[in-house]
Amino acid sequence: MRRALLIFLLLYSLQHFSQTSETASKKVIWAGAVLDVAEGKMNKDVLIVIENGTIVKLDKASEKDNYSQIIDLSEYTVLPGLMDCHTHLTNPFFDKSMDVYELPVASYGILGAIYAKKTLEAGFTTVRDVGGYFYSDVALRDAINKEWIPGPRMYVSGKALTITGGHGAWANWMAPQLRLEPNPGYPVDGEVAVRKRTRTLIKHGVDLIKINATGGFGTSNSIPGAASFTIEEMRAAVEEAKKRGLKIAAHAHGAEGIKNAIKAGVHSIEHGTFLDQASIDLMKSKGVFLVMDLLAAYVSLIEEEEDISDKGINVSNTEVYKNYEGKFGMAYRQGVKLAFGTDASIFEHGRNAEQFHLMVKAGMKEMDAIRSATLVAAELLGIADQTGSISVGKWADIIAVKGNPLEDITTLEKVQFVMKEGKIVRPRAKGK
Repeated sequence: MRRALLIFLLLYSLQHFSQTSETASKKVIWAGAVLDVAEGKMNKDVLIVIENGTIVKLDKASEKDNYSQIIDLSEYTVLPGLMDCHTHLTNPFFDKSMDVYELPVASYGILGAIYAKKTLEAGFTTVRDVGGYFYSDVALRDAINKEWIPGPRMYVSGKALTITGGHGAWANWMAPQLRLEPNPGYPVDGEVAVRKRTRTLIKHGVDLIKINATGGFGTSNSIPGAASFTIEEMRAAVEEAKKRGLKIAAHAHGAEGIKNAIKAGVHSIEHGTFLDQASIDLMKSKGVFLVMDLLAAYVSLIEEEEDISDKGINVSNTEVYKNYEGKFGMAYRQGVKLAFGTDASIFEHGRNAEQFHLMVKAGMKEMDAIRSATLVAAELLGIADQTGSISVGKWADIIAVKGNPLEDITTLEKVQFVMKEGKIVRPRAKGK
């Protein structure tokens, strides 16, 4: 009798545990409106049913009595989680009180944990991080994946490949007697060296390769418009990355470097400050994505009035930004695949969504601006089957805002609710 009772209690406990686990893994969101980014329309009063981090059903709100526990977002507009395809989550460049060359290596990881949380809570559930010191981006990605800390899903590149005297080459600012080669920021020249560095980056667990095809604004003695690597050198990196299924992102401001990078086979052009018609034609013919960081440019050139007198540019900061804004509009009107990317770290992390209104001001429709950070970004990252829209079978990456972003794009700067893969990381504040 005692044995039978024990078996009964055990079976009851297992059944209860199973039901509890099932309830815990299942969530239902009642959305006042859901933005269908694929169709470009709002759907009113939708239930989003989530199990084990995945959207399993989209139901009518009239069926809500069939579900026991509901997350009430009936007064909100719900969208897929946003994606930023050009971030530097372990970099504190915006903070002028810090000298990045004096920070202990561990500081990058500690700061990255802070910046990752801010980015996630701002509604960005996925980022492509294109340049971290000492593989701090790799470590941050892994810490987030292991749920040690909160943060967006990360796809990381490690330190970008650059030439001697190129953008981001750490030896640029050092006296010759101080130049050592213990870190991944040291420059590489020639196809053999490029192949070896690419293989080294892959060995250390990066998700993509970044290569600096031109000079840059943030490096002394570097001219943004000047080409750097040859086509052959960049092709060597592309070939090595392709062996492992990795994509290549090319930092490129000047038109010659942009065209060289595309001819070498890269998948995306970052910045594109001085692109020309031939660059646009090449991008379209090769299906190359363009990631233009309007927010970083605006902050550097207009807000902070950065001195760029040493960059071979003989016009005012305002003119440089207006020209950049015009290039963005030119690429958009001609159908280049524009993915959302901000160069977060030039400005304070968490401000990412401020770029949307700059994109709209440059001539982009609100719906297309949102698509650039959802569907298009997911395509660039190679995860369009898993995310980018609120659809059955995709990750439950979901955000909510008050108001309609198709009428006022700045509503995306005030995200009220964030869910990443079915887990609430920013609950709706009570009374809001």
